Amino acid sequence: MITNLLWTVLIVSAQTPADTLRQLDSAWARSYATNDTVLASKLFDDSLIVTGGRGRLKGKRGEMADVGPSPGFQIHYFRTSDVVPRPYGNAGVVIGLAEWSWTFKGRTNLTRMRYTAMYARGGPLGWRMVALHLGPAPEP
Repeated sequence: MITNLLWTVLIVSAQTPADTLRQLDSAWARSYATNDTVLASKLFDDSLIVTGGRGRLKGKRGEMADVGPSPGFQIHYFRTSDVVPRPYGNAGVVIGLAEWSWTFKGRTNLTRMRYTAMYARGGPLGWRMVALHLGPAPEP
């Protein structure tokens, strides 16, 4: 299992800004898959704005609640693919496909969403997520 310290070392030591953004994308997915609120707290800026798949807005507090464990909710996996990192000086954009499987109240579900994440330099990992937009993904 990769520890928070190891994630920090991997991200900070990435060779290019694009490599760093790709590592941050992996850290973002991992935080949900493992309910790692410590990692998510380092990754999410205090001013984070998330636009959910149904257009609802939430901030860091709401997103942290989604990362953390919840009674009756079990996540089987959370992964990203088709990841394209694009650095722009002190900002960066990552687009990709997020897919996660979860069970709630005995019912297993699969969710697939296209996402765009916006990063700004700064924070404990060298970059911080400042915005996230989730939308419909094409059928597999």
